[in-house]
Amino acid sequence: MDSPAFYLLVGLLACFIGTIPFGPINLAVVKTTVENNPRRGLEIALAASVVEIAEALVAILFGMLISDFLDSNRGIKLGIGLAFIALAVVVYTRSATAGLRDAVVMEGSYFLRGVALAALNPQAIPFWIFALATISQYVQFNYTGVYLVGFLLGVFAGKMLALSCFVIASSYLKAHLQQCSKFVNYLLAAILLLIGLSQLWNAVTS
Repeated sequence: MDSPAFYLLVGLLACFIGTIPFGPINLAVVKTTVENNPRRGLEIALAASVVEIAEALVAILFGMLISDFLDSNRGIKLGIGLAFIALAVVVYTRSATAGLRDAVVMEGSYFLRGVALAALNPQAIPFWIFALATISQYVQFNYTGVYLVGFLLGVFAGKMLALSCFVIASSYLKAHLQQCSKFVNYLLAAILLLIGLSQLWNAVTS
């Protein structure tokens, strides 16, 4: 269907569905909202949404080339794996009240911290390669001009909508979540550690 609105809707739905499962970015938004305020959580969400546009665009333009390069380059896999393991250690060793500002090893705004965390996410481009391949089985998309803009706007809207839902839910349950802030820390650390170890395993076995 040659309609920018249709491209926007597909991008929105694909990104929204892909964002719902718990991952490091989702939990970072939850932690930031609980330990600071919704505005800080939305900064992380906005940063992740902007980075998601770039990752989707890379998958569209250089998807298989990037995938083959990552599969054949152990150094990048090792670097990403070690980075996530380091983040997991920092998150795990911080006190429950330290918050995300100490969890992400980077000075500056929450937006920049969100950019750093989202950019390190090794799952994003493979997700978009898979998503685009799935979409192409049902619709022959033309990722050029206004259609590409519509799709990328949908990607941004889907990511922002999904993460905003986490911000709203975290704000609503803030009193309860503060009582188990350590559990949220440990859960985020565990997810970061699993991602890091999986990257190291792929680097060693590939």
